[in-house]
Amino acid sequence: MFSLIVWLIAFVSGVAVSYFVPEATISLGGKFVFIGAWGTVLGFVLFTLCKKKIENTEVEFNEALNELKASKMEITSSIPTMAEPDVPVEEPPLPKGAMSAKEALAKVTEDAVKVGFPMDAWKAYSKCILKNRPFPEALKTIEKLLPQLFPKASGVLYMYAGTQTDLHKIIAFGDKVISDDVIRPSECASFNAGDIVISDYSNPNLKGGCTHLHHHPQGISFCAPVEGIDEHFGIFSIQTDVLPDNESQEDWLAKVSVFATTFGLYIANQNLNIRYEQHSIRDSLTGLFNRRYAEESLTREVYAAARHKTPIGLIMIYPDAAQEIQQNRGRHAVEQLLWELGQRLPGYIRNEDIPCRYDGDVFCVILPGADLQITRQRAEKIRNEISQLQIAYGDGILSTTLSMGVSVMPVHAADGQSLFYTAEASMNYAIQAGANRVILADVLANM
Repeated sequence: MFSLIVWLIAFVSGVAVSYFVPEATISLGGKFVFIGAWGTVLGFVLFTLCKKKIENTEVEFNEALNELKASKMEITSSIPTMAEPDVPVEEPPLPKGAMSAKEALAKVTEDAVKVGFPMDAWKAYSKCILKNRPFPEALKTIEKLLPQLFPKASGVLYMYAGTQTDLHKIIAFGDKVISDDVIRPSECASFNAGDIVISDYSNPNLKGGCTHLHHHPQGISFCAPVEGIDEHFGIFSIQTDVLPDNESQEDWLAKVSVFATTFGLYIANQNLNIRYEQHSIRDSLTGLFNRRYAEESLTREVYAAARHKTPIGLIMIYPDAAQEIQQNRGRHAVEQLLWELGQRLPGYIRNEDIPCRYDGDVFCVILPGADLQITRQRAEKIRNEISQLQIAYGDGILSTTLSMGVSVMPVHAADGQSLFYTAEASMNYAIQAGANRVILADVLANM
């Protein structure tokens, strides 16, 4: 600290000297050079002094440390050593009613062995679930698993069948009938609670519960919702008069939860796969098949027609008002029109026909086994029906006529690609000829 104060005084003195020297003797630039040189010299001197002082401090510290080590060794050597007996360390006493860690681990292991868990059946079920096997295959493993997982119990697995209004029995096991084959979700308390509901019928104060379990209200029942990804798929219900030996209510609650959870996730995954497949072959706006599916389907139908010597009809469809509606009302109005056409088109054709959104505003219908007369009649029916369609949109009405091209194999084409080409060319001819008409591919021979 003293050295630093001396350095500061010397530096300030140099600055003061340079300040009072007249500029006639030393210019302003020369003064700055002097101050810089003066500070450098003083800084070097201060650095040298500090370095020397640090070295002296290190030497003093090392000498003191060596002296301390030497004194410690002398004290240690003067104390006689004795062999300490191997005395076991006593554990502190446990509180009353407490259990040691060793005893707790042994009890957990013993309880796990006591709980009946059919590993072979569970492995088969788990393998099905993890590999996302088809639903019928998964049901077979469940039918084998449930009676072993819940011995001396009766149960029902419910799922929706097309609608969200009724739950239908898909699996039942056990000696007793505990519920109806078809129930409403509101009849099960687990649906409203969104969690597993346990009903102990030995409790005289039991109220509410699951009203669908009215056939054998004895013992204990468990009802669990089958859910996954924010969707409700069904209900799993079991009932037992007496729990098996060495198994508690908590054990069965855990098993019910594990089964319902894994099965719910499996169903959710199955639904995602179905939706993905639908989106990969379906048009997202109209719900009809997309162009990819149309081309693949026509390829299959061409092979089948070649084997069976049968015709294939193809209709290409263009809504004449699409361009005008887009200019006047925007693209959203056109999409509303296309959606309406997609909803109605399947109602004007046979079940075996394949309606598709081919490209943009263009639709097509593949008619397996249809000759030229059937295909033309079907096209005329579609045109007449759509021409009368009135679609409410905002404050107005959307309507359109159709320009349609018809082509039939083998009359107009020898393969699928040629069939698409001739039908589309006939449709374009219908548009150019004034719209609102059906044109056969025969006209192409005269062009």
